[in-house]
Amino acid sequence: MFTVDTNGNITLIQGDSGQIVVNGLPIDKNYSVYFAIQNEKRKPIGTEIMIQSNLEPTVSIPIPASLTDLMTVPASDDSATYYYGIKICSGTDEDTLLIGGGDIGSLNEITVYPKKVEGV
Repeated sequence: MFTVDTNGNITLIQGDSGQIVVNGLPIDKNYSVYFAIQNEKRKPIGTEIMIQSNLEPTVSIPIPASLTDLMTVPASDDSATYYYGIKICSGTDEDTLLIGGGDIGSLNEITVYPKKVEGV
């Protein structure tokens, strides 16, 4: 389970799956929508997720447990902070989205809490 606040910041438990809903996409093209996570050193975590917009203004990006499991929390900390970005692409056009009313320098945070149970 994920929670997303009005600024686009995500809170989750390591190893949980969820989805990110992106609203306000242009509908003039069938955009490829990319979601990527980085650590505090800008090192990518896992692989980018890509879905097609299908000319819709809203998409839901599924985030699998296998990806959130890669976001670790040191045993000495209560939580860890990661960052994410979303980009839309069509042909040679690429635009990084500003999430939750942020500006070009804003960071989209993911706060990760340690897993409580392993599950399957």
